[in-house]
Amino acid sequence: MRYRQEHLSGDEKGEAQVYLDRFFRALGHEGVREAGATLEMRIKQRDQKGTAFADLMWKPRCLIEMKRADTDLSKHYRQAFDYWVQAVPDRPRYVILCNFDQFWIYDFDQQLDEPVDRVLLGDLPQRADALAFLFPIEQSPVFRNDLVAVTREAAADVARVFKQIHGRGVPRLKAQVFTLQSVMAMFAEDIGMLPEHLFTRALHDSSSGSDAYDLLFGLFREMNTPGPTPAGRYKGTPYFNGGLFSEVYPVELTDDELDDLRRACETDWSAVRPEIFGTLFEGSMEESERHAQGAHFTSQTDIAKIVGPVIVNPWRERISKAGAIPELEKLLLELSSYTVLDPACGSGNFLYVAYRELRRIEHEIQNLISERRRGRHVGQQSISYVPTDHFFGIDINPFAVEVAKVTMMLAKKLSTDELGDHQEVLPLDNLSGTIVAADALFSEWPKANAIVGNPPFLGRRGMIDDLGAEYCQLLSREYPNISGVSDFVTYWFPKAHAHLPPGGRAGLVATKSIRENDSRKSSLDYIEANGGHIFEAVSSQRWSGDAQVHVSIVNWSKGVDVTPKILWLSDQLRLEVKEISPTLRPGFDVRKAKDIEANTSPQVCFEGQTPGMTKGKGFILDREGKRTLAKAGSSVKVIHPFLGGREMLRNTAIDRWVIDIGLDDSLEARSSYPNMMKYLEDWVLPKREEAAAKEEARNKKVLRANPKARVNKHHANFLARWWKLAYRRTEMLDALAQSDRYLATSRHASVNRPTVFSFVDYAVHPGDSMTVFSLDDDYSFGILSSDYHGVWVRARCSYLKSDPRYTSSTVWASFPWPQAPTSDQVKEIVEVSARLLELRQRHYERGIPLEAQYASLQRPGKNDLRDLHAELDEAVRKAYGFAPDEDKLAQLYALNQALASETAAVWGPKSARHMDVRVTDYRISPPVG
Repeated sequence: MRYRQEHLSGDEKGEAQVYLDRFFRALGHEGVREAGATLEMRIKQRDQKGTAFADLMWKPRCLIEMKRADTDLSKHYRQAFDYWVQAVPDRPRYVILCNFDQFWIYDFDQQLDEPVDRVLLGDLPQRADALAFLFPIEQSPVFRNDLVAVTREAAADVARVFKQIHGRGVPRLKAQVFTLQSVMAMFAEDIGMLPEHLFTRALHDSSSGSDAYDLLFGLFREMNTPGPTPAGRYKGTPYFNGGLFSEVYPVELTDDELDDLRRACETDWSAVRPEIFGTLFEGSMEESERHAQGAHFTSQTDIAKIVGPVIVNPWRERISKAGAIPELEKLLLELSSYTVLDPACGSGNFLYVAYRELRRIEHEIQNLISERRRGRHVGQQSISYVPTDHFFGIDINPFAVEVAKVTMMLAKKLSTDELGDHQEVLPLDNLSGTIVAADALFSEWPKANAIVGNPPFLGRRGMIDDLGAEYCQLLSREYPNISGVSDFVTYWFPKAHAHLPPGGRAGLVATKSIRENDSRKSSLDYIEANGGHIFEAVSSQRWSGDAQVHVSIVNWSKGVDVTPKILWLSDQLRLEVKEISPTLRPGFDVRKAKDIEANTSPQVCFEGQTPGMTKGKGFILDREGKRTLAKAGSSVKVIHPFLGGREMLRNTAIDRWVIDIGLDDSLEARSSYPNMMKYLEDWVLPKREEAAAKEEARNKKVLRANPKARVNKHHANFLARWWKLAYRRTEMLDALAQSDRYLATSRHASVNRPTVFSFVDYAVHPGDSMTVFSLDDDYSFGILSSDYHGVWVRARCSYLKSDPRYTSSTVWASFPWPQAPTSDQVKEIVEVSARLLELRQRHYERGIPLEAQYASLQRPGKNDLRDLHAELDEAVRKAYGFAPDEDKLAQLYALNQALASETAAVWGPKSARHMDVRVTDYRISPPVG
């Protein structure tokens, strides 16, 4: 705090990095970079046409965006959200907006519009618990503005009142209407629509159910009476109208019900999100009814995956292209006729989000007009260009419709407060003709520019049980082209597409079966065959709320193609593709995978040593040759066990050695190892002289024909240092010497078995038929031994005849490692790897080499090695965060594309070394004696 006051003026451009570094030191770090965070991290813009820079990125913990001092941080919520969406993979959990004196903390996975906490710099010593996720040892934060938690608690309180009332015999409709009127009244008094907390006072003044009968329902009647109440207990009560209070069903409450309502009034309802209505709606329905109608709670974050691409993005693109004031005014005029439809609206959450986003669009346009008028303010708007009656909803459940109407009424009030444009909120808009109770599949839909929603999830085989045979027969007659085992949700897709105007957009949620067989043919195939273009989709993700289902999200346009096309394979894996097929699976060219710097700097992957002159006597020795040289007095210091790829797989003992003199000067080599140099002079030098002479003769012939030709001088170079291996790989030896073992695989594998990795003792020199890694830990072994690395090898390797060939340039350099796995996930991989290594070692010591062990996987029957590899694959999948039923290669490719352009700290092959990643000492050991 003192440093900020004494040394920083609050200039965003010049002082943000200094401020952030001091902030991290105050939290207990040595600094920003020491903590592992990245300053000025590049983030691709959604349209891929530019690059933005996030002030600080610390994956997977936090993104911090700085603004100058005294900035109104609420104006930068959209920028922060956009950065967060694009910050994949390993998207940070929290986002902080900071203006040097305030920290606004967002958890977008839980809460969109409001920060989960606001902390003043001066209060940081007392409020550090809100930033506990930034501590050197991460802790769970304590937030004071967790509105989702408040909402769920409030929903539970009110749902309990409903269940009590209905449970003692009050008809469902009456109980629902009373509950909803009470919720609206509690909202209204806490957001300033109902004065003097009249509802709460009426409750507290009710000593019995009889009193409440008079007081509460007297208030509700006044809320439905035109004009403000002129006098009496409810003086000043405004006219609410809107249909909600048009029918008042008096209920005499019990003492318990009164107590529960009083407790509900203690909630600050201004902090309750309108999703309360969706939660309340589901909580007040019988389980069987929820199942039959496929009703599920939908979070705002998931709704944004449709409302953003379908509604918000096209408007923002048009705003960015608009220049002069007339163009902006034209946009406002077009906005005034723009309509949205949710044909399965439930409690209205999609409409609520769409309305609030379009009101923000309207406000943005008005501000731009004001700026272009050089500061002349446009004045407070009394008429909105985004009326609530342009948001249409259809739902088969009448109570859901009433909930949706109230949700939209509150959306208008909350938007007015947010934007400060003083719209008239009361009397409430009457949306009886806009949001209607009907069966969307057998009714006319109003015209709409955009269609969004979450239609019911019901499997075909359960439709007869849940909906009835007669209803299913009606569906068959009305929709004869939808057949087979198509899910119920598929009926909404062709109807939505047919209903869109040219250039219109739609986005719907569906079960992931929408990608398969009959469901796909009835829906997404129909869209593609009728001028539709899928431009953004989520192939599969777990849905929000209590519904234990995986869904697909599909956004498409009609008649007009949209680019770029974005396919999300999960919440964290994003691919830009040329086309999105109805299967919602990517068509990609894995050859376009890019190198990842974390894999190559520092160098970890090496090719083994190439001796050269291996025929007959030379650098390679068998056991007898080694023994003979040792007896002759040659130094055994330069004789090393030598292992090739074939021997690693097929043998259980090393029976070859290599002579490796690392000295560059021949005189020094001769004085250090005279007997060995004499041996090499006899057996290697003549061969190198012969090869160099042949090379020189070939070169002379080529140069006579073409004096400018480039000629090969390999053998001349080898002759210049004839006592050394052709390719000694000194960098490799230095890297491997850092530990007592290294990881290796044969460069040439077989199409009939996976690529096999093994630890090798550091004293053993690998030959060039090996690819080796300066890795000694069981976590790395597990990652490379999993089928996730295996599919990458098969897709990216070169081939010798039909056998795959592991190459550092194509396979290793581009392979994406799991990004920031949890310590538990790393521990699980290490533990499974240890059991796998122990099993292999047991068989190895019995004389069964690795190739024979893995050949057993091709045969049927119980196989512990197969079971452990399956267990390892699952542990590695969880570390990646990949979907279990999605294509492994596609997910890896998407991760590669994201990491290749990443400027923040990318996890590579040695990133987990600070964890406990080595628990075994298994290795192929050098021979004894």
